[in-house]
Amino acid sequence: MDEPTVAVLGLPGFRLLEVNEMGGELEYLVETTPALVGCATCGTVARPKDRREVVVRDLAQGDRPVRIRWRKRVWCCADPDCPAKTWTESSWLCGSRQQLTNRVRVEICRRVGQENASVALCARSFGVGWHTAWSAVVDVGVPLVDAPARIEGARAVGLDETMYLHARRGRRRVLVTGVVDVDTGTLLDVFVGRDAADLRRWMAQMTPSWLAQIEVVSLDPHEGYRSAVVGADPVSNLPSPWAGTTVVVDPFHMVRLGNQAVTKCRQRVQQDVLRHRGWKGDPLYSIRRLLLVGAERLDERGWERLHQGLNEGDRLDHVLDAWTAKEKVRDVYLTDDVELATQRVDEAILFCKASDVPEVKTLAKSLVRWRTAILAHHVTGASNGPTEAVNLTIKAVKRCGRGFRNFANYRLRLLLVAGVEWQTARVTRLRARPRLIA
Repeated sequence: MDEPTVAVLGLPGFRLLEVNEMGGELEYLVETTPALVGCATCGTVARPKDRREVVVRDLAQGDRPVRIRWRKRVWCCADPDCPAKTWTESSWLCGSRQQLTNRVRVEICRRVGQENASVALCARSFGVGWHTAWSAVVDVGVPLVDAPARIEGARAVGLDETMYLHARRGRRRVLVTGVVDVDTGTLLDVFVGRDAADLRRWMAQMTPSWLAQIEVVSLDPHEGYRSAVVGADPVSNLPSPWAGTTVVVDPFHMVRLGNQAVTKCRQRVQQDVLRHRGWKGDPLYSIRRLLLVGAERLDERGWERLHQGLNEGDRLDHVLDAWTAKEKVRDVYLTDDVELATQRVDEAILFCKASDVPEVKTLAKSLVRWRTAILAHHVTGASNGPTEAVNLTIKAVKRCGRGFRNFANYRLRLLLVAGVEWQTARVTRLRARPRLIA
């Protein structure tokens, strides 16, 4: 083994023969250093027969691209009766008919996954085509995302949908659901659809042992997800694998329902009173943002503007009722005490049921339907916050790829970026922090 070749180039098992600079690129001429080679078929010691040069792209050295010219040995079996006449040597450096070394293929996959770099950018940086770079991502990345150890240990998962394909002429929009480990924020899997049947189909593909270890399922107030989690399959009548889990509705989405009730009520009252949508100077339109601010965050000036707008534009107190219902929903999440939260959510339900405002009555139905899941947040502490954070990463991947049409490629890119924990070499500090001597 040539020690300088290993130390400088990191090519164990190779000997550096020559270094040339051609067109701003470095070219290394190398060959293997085998001591003894035997025939894989009969075991007879092989004889060298010929040389065959192969040029592959390697990692750059500084600011200069590198290509390796490997002088491959062609061996022949000394036994004339052996069916294996001749063969070309192989090595860890690169596979047969490859344009990139294996460590370049790993580097391309790392850039695409860890740095969310585009495949086209990686292909240009190594002087190959897009399909060559993407083949490297597939060959290296698929074993990483399909490894069972990647999803082991998950106790609580979150479900949320994102847009995959927008609607156009002749095609409806396509949504995909991301399954996220709420404790670590890791994207576990992605599947097409957001209906109950789609979630049941995905659970049928997972192992029963993994499904059994899930204790908490956090989701937004979407009945399709919950019916698949707690309900039986309507076709086979088999219980759901997650029937015994604790369903937690996300606090953000419940407060959002309260804010939507206030906004819809304000818009309806605006149309009934002034016969037009909100204009600058209209009483309710002027306080549209204050209506969505938490009561505990309003200062004295904010309270004055809020009372003035409601007195001038809300003669029947419909918007006031919607605002009060929204604040009662928010009060549920302002405490960590389970008993106090139970009391507050029941008060919110009673208030909304007694109201004559249609938007508030609709909010009451949602509170009744999701009451148990609302209180489960105070017991488990789980939310869909990590899932929403992964949604931002998913959107970043879509922008980087300029959109996707192949779901298999889309899923692989998402899991490499948000679902794989990359182990990179730790870099030591060149200068340590100065020590203060007293």
